[in-house]
Amino acid sequence: MVVKIKAPAPSCSSAVQYNEKKVAEGKAEAIFSSNIADPRKPMDTFSVYERGSLRCEKMSFHASINPAKQDNMSDEKVIAFTKELMERLGYGDQPYILYRHNDIERVHYHLVSVRVDKNGKKIPDYREGKRCNEIMKELEQKYGFTVGLADKPEKKTLESEGISVEDHGEAKEKDDAPKKVEYQRFDPSRGEYMKQMEELIAQAMRYYFTTAEQFKMIMREFGVEVGHVKVGRRIYMTFTGIDPKTQHKCTSPIIGKDLNAAGIEDINRHINESEEVWRTREKKRVANLARVSLEYGTSELHTRRILRKFNIGVKFSKTKEGRIFGVTLIDHQTRSCFKVSELNGITAGDFEKVRLEKWPAEPEKESAEKEKDTASEAADVLISAVGAERSRRGEDEEIMRRGRKGPN
Repeated sequence: MVVKIKAPAPSCSSAVQYNEKKVAEGKAEAIFSSNIADPRKPMDTFSVYERGSLRCEKMSFHASINPAKQDNMSDEKVIAFTKELMERLGYGDQPYILYRHNDIERVHYHLVSVRVDKNGKKIPDYREGKRCNEIMKELEQKYGFTVGLADKPEKKTLESEGISVEDHGEAKEKDDAPKKVEYQRFDPSRGEYMKQMEELIAQAMRYYFTTAEQFKMIMREFGVEVGHVKVGRRIYMTFTGIDPKTQHKCTSPIIGKDLNAAGIEDINRHINESEEVWRTREKKRVANLARVSLEYGTSELHTRRILRKFNIGVKFSKTKEGRIFGVTLIDHQTRSCFKVSELNGITAGDFEKVRLEKWPAEPEKESAEKEKDTASEAADVLISAVGAERSRRGEDEEIMRRGRKGPN
């Protein structure tokens, strides 16, 4: 059996939505939950815990439990093992839910919990993966499974997980491949618009940004349009959901004063605090990736896709004629937002120059589809080129946690 603890995300919502979507499709079912008021709505409980913490930036605990057929692990055995594993990892009193998946040939399980307790204190997760393996070895004989034994996945599954299949048929993980960063986006089908807005604003407030316009761009990445409205003598922000398929507004503007979330004063305070923190490593990472994306990108769409491969969103400011005069880059890996003028070695003029010289004005559909396929290939080529500049995940988290200062 193999247990894989996934990288934490800012909210449990992405993990819950993934599993609940499988349930709706008939490909999974929730078979056990602990300390959750309504197993049909686990986010109601998780959200209470998330809102209770102001310091923790990565809330979700999401793990997959993968028994091999030879382990003969029934649902009852997996539930008993899960209880003991969570207790020993420090999550015994936490709300958590276990899903059984049958969407592929091998039966496996997904476990979702939250990393802060009911008092807002973070659950200690130092060496969590290693501790998990040690616990599994101690429980191996009790439950009759073999640690590390797993059914051989199909090639398609390996590739979708960022795994390459060697000629001898064994799987080898690409350690330096970029890992996709999960974050919550506005979901029209979910409903609960007020609640979604509060969650998305809270998620945006965990990002580093230094202007109100950057806050708007981050929210737009999450599928929310930010505006302003005057009520009496006061001005309030408004938040409108965007349909991810049509890009059209699909909700009425929700006024910020009606939300238990950030107001204009909170945004300004966040900006002032951000301006006092240097983000040297993050700036180097984003600047380097922006430069190489311009070198390899054959169109605006192609360049966007290469940056997206490295968890970076890009927003262009253009004139009516299409000339680029401003660029903002949102790095979801380090939760940082920068104007290109804040970065060394690259300017908005570089993007404009490449637009004129390399990017076709109106790429044909056939060309766009080709770029979609080659963007992934180009990004793989870049992995080795930018390896020296990439921030390691553990160091990134430490920088965000400590707000380390240094020369720009």
